Amino acid sequence: MKSLFGVIALTVSLTGTARADVISFSDSYAPGAASSWSHVFSLSRFDSSLGSLNAVTFNYGLGLSGSFRLENLEARPVTLLAQASANLVFYGPVSRSISAYASASEAVGAFDGVADYGGLSGALIGPVTANNSNSVGPLAALADLIGVGRFTIDAQAFGSPTARGDGQLAADIVTEITGWISVSYDYTPTVRGLPEPATMALVGIGVLGMGGLRRRHVAGA
Repeated sequence: MKSLFGVIALTVSLTGTARADVISFSDSYAPGAASSWSHVFSLSRFDSSLGSLNAVTFNYGLGLSGSFRLENLEARPVTLLAQASANLVFYGPVSRSISAYASASEAVGAFDGVADYGGLSGALIGPVTANNSNSVGPLAALADLIGVGRFTIDAQAFGSPTARGDGQLAADIVTEITGWISVSYDYTPTVRGLPEPATMALVGIGVLGMGGLRRRHVAGA
């Protein structure tokens, strides 16, 4: 009889165990050459039919690329410095900002008389690139993120590219800023019974256990 109780306990354990799981969704934006932009990111809500939502985590980031065409206008050699920087702000449940910065330099000669970003006094620097990412959470389950459909997060990007030299210079700068964000839902799946074949197998084990107990009882009589 004790063996039968053990089989019943195993059946309850297998059908009642719940484990945590994670499902994620993401969105990105890459508008091309633009030193600033506004965008509305769209992410899927948590489907409550999957189970019970425990926590929410947002991951987000930006990519930065700057290409510089520079010309030294001074009558002496200088070092030209190209600096690319950007800031990306997420609103709504994230309410965070993130920044990226990169720089490069090149020594050039005195102005050669032609502002063509070439020759001895010109420089083509870049692409100068940088990436950064961060996260916020785990946050408590947010009611607005549960349901069907999607929710949105507004964002704004601001680029601040600069070029410097020891004196006057001409500059043509192209900046590209990309942004991305993802949401991860930590949840406990809805517990469901074992599929019929598995259930029947456990019942079969229980019957065999009872048969074994009966045979041992008869043999010992």
